[in-house]
Amino acid sequence: MYTYPPFDSKEMEVIGVHMSSVAAPMFPGEMPPEPIFNRPITAKENLIRMCEGRNHAWIPQTGWAFCDVANFRPRQIPDNYATHLVFDGGEFIEYDTDTKRGWFDLDWVFVPIAGGATVKPGSPTIEDMNEWQEKLVWPDLDAIDWEGMGKLNEKFLDTTQFRQLALLDGFWERLISLMDVAGAAMALIDEDQQDAVHAFFDKYADFLIEYIRRVKAVCPIDGVLIHDDWGTQNGPFFSLDTAMEMLVPYLKRVVDYIHSEGMYYEQHSCGNCTKLVPAYIAAGVDWWNPQPMNDLDAILDMAEGTRLHLAMPDACPPDADPETAVAIAREWFAKYGHRQVTIAPMAAPPAFLGEIYRLSREAFAK
Repeated sequence: MYTYPPFDSKEMEVIGVHMSSVAAPMFPGEMPPEPIFNRPITAKENLIRMCEGRNHAWIPQTGWAFCDVANFRPRQIPDNYATHLVFDGGEFIEYDTDTKRGWFDLDWVFVPIAGGATVKPGSPTIEDMNEWQEKLVWPDLDAIDWEGMGKLNEKFLDTTQFRQLALLDGFWERLISLMDVAGAAMALIDEDQQDAVHAFFDKYADFLIEYIRRVKAVCPIDGVLIHDDWGTQNGPFFSLDTAMEMLVPYLKRVVDYIHSEGMYYEQHSCGNCTKLVPAYIAAGVDWWNPQPMNDLDAILDMAEGTRLHLAMPDACPPDADPETAVAIAREWFAKYGHRQVTIAPMAAPPAFLGEIYRLSREAFAK
């Protein structure tokens, strides 16, 4: 087991900056540089140590920006451009709100008030999954400029952060994009459609694995995030039994491939999904960022001793004064500091984040 030196206040010093990513809609304009702190090991190594169950040096800070993760969403992928979610080393993109075509020839519409995009509703590509083989136009991976992707991102991915490839959509969200929500929900439980759903998910798993393989061949990546929102504010879209039967076998196949390549997997899944945590565990998910409406304590109890870590949502108001922020950090660490957690703050004040770092460094060094 690696032994870390005692915490030194010099670790809080900024010694450089990461290359700024192209901004997404939630970050208007060009993002300011992300600081590099004087840590005893790199942020990437620390997060990998956490995933592997080795002694990491501090509680990692995960998320989309200003954290230990470099969020990578290359512009060569139609879904990234269509949904206004390009994070890469290229020039800033001036998005508009017009409908854009993504993979599977789907029309995406950006919704400014929501800061995100959705497939244009009301005209599903498929109404019965038994028709998918005749109706679907599969993306042509050979048409992507892989060499250009690699060259464009050489500097962007030359970072001490954990380099995470993120992509739309997971199995459930892809089914929604093709069928609308009501049709997708019915297809998961309709005995006349389930075999067709299995066949589609099987091929889609192959497609996702091949896409990840090709990205990794030209870009150094350490992990993968896939969007797949499994819940509403009140509860899951489907039962745990349905998830285990219809979704987990295919998600697990993708996650197993990611692990076989020495990478790690984050599930991006909004909604109240507490009841579905056993499915994340069965699929081998390394970490998940639950929204606050989930029962975080119950989830941590379920995750104990498994691969699953929780990227804990904001615990400190962004306008808290430094003294209050430090007090909240100490209370938070006393409760969660030795659980299977990262922190995923969207707007926590620096005093809170700095205190969580100091407390975990001192505790983990012992």
